[in-house]
Amino acid sequence: MLRHRPFVLWGADHLIVLGVLAAGVVLALTVGRRLPPHADDTWRRATAMALGINEGLSWFLATAAGEILIPLQLCDLALFFAIWSLWSPRAWRCELAYFWAMAGSVQAIMTPDLAYGFPDYWWMKFFAGHVGVVLSAVYLAATGRVEATHRSIWRVWAWSNVYVAAAALLNWSFGTNYGYLARKPMQPSLLDYFGPWPWYILAVEVLALASFYVYYAPFVIGRRWARHVT
Repeated sequence: MLRHRPFVLWGADHLIVLGVLAAGVVLALTVGRRLPPHADDTWRRATAMALGINEGLSWFLATAAGEILIPLQLCDLALFFAIWSLWSPRAWRCELAYFWAMAGSVQAIMTPDLAYGFPDYWWMKFFAGHVGVVLSAVYLAATGRVEATHRSIWRVWAWSNVYVAAAALLNWSFGTNYGYLARKPMQPSLLDYFGPWPWYILAVEVLALASFYVYYAPFVIGRRWARHVT
């Protein structure tokens, strides 16, 4: 498959993606609740299909090139729950989609583990999927599908650690690097500031819990504001 120039962190193409993400978040927050039910349903399911097609195409192309993609990174789970929640919203899966997207996919967008920049196919696939997941999570929250409470933080953190345990077992058995638990990404990331293996894993545990509280804060503020205005 044709490759292009190396990916540059905070390069022009990366900054454009971040700008698109910021604009999309504003749009999701301002337009989300104003859509009539039929338009909301159409938008959710069309987005779910687009995310699924984007992922399915990458599997097909990788298989055609002799590679096997096994989607077991945490961002892959965020994608799965985002698609499922968009197609059929339920509070518990919207909750997982929201927190995993905001804590995981946002970080992946900020410090992507990519070898090549635009217009490499895998660059486009990566950002289309990750940006789509984050915007889907914001939309689900903006339209009241995410019913986050203080217990949600610990519930999602517990499920995250179930994933960590499963990923660690797979890494030990097959020499993989799911969850970046075996080694750090090839590109610069926050993990570079958290010391060597395995200490950076402990730091990520704390950071994940802290980030869940950060992304829970808008719900606390929104509820207090609603009580104030009423």
